[in-house]
Amino acid sequence: MGVHASHMRVAAIRALLNKERYEALDVRDPIAIAQAAERFNTLDVVLSTMPPDEVLDLYKPLLSVSQASKLLGYKPKEVRRLLGQGKISGKKMGNEWRVPLKAVL
Repeated sequence: MGVHASHMRVAAIRALLNKERYEALDVRDPIAIAQAAERFNTLDVVLSTMPPDEVLDLYKPLLSVSQASKLLGYKPKEVRRLLGQGKISGKKMGNEWRVPLKAVL
């Protein structure tokens, strides 16, 4: 998605996800369409509870490993391995990793 800011409004994140979906539909690539839809649906669950004008810190650990894996197109086990190696930013909270939006956008 090419996001470079550290803070974005919820509405702007949703707009980027929608743009991604429409671009995939334009090229008519079934794999790209499925991935864009998965990304939209996964983040929509997180973002739908927030007001559109709320500004999010993209570095705040927010996503579960399961959500991050869907957004990145990896299996959860691979995401955990990458987190452990420091190749994906994240924070261990108790027994579970949390991944910031910045790592998946």
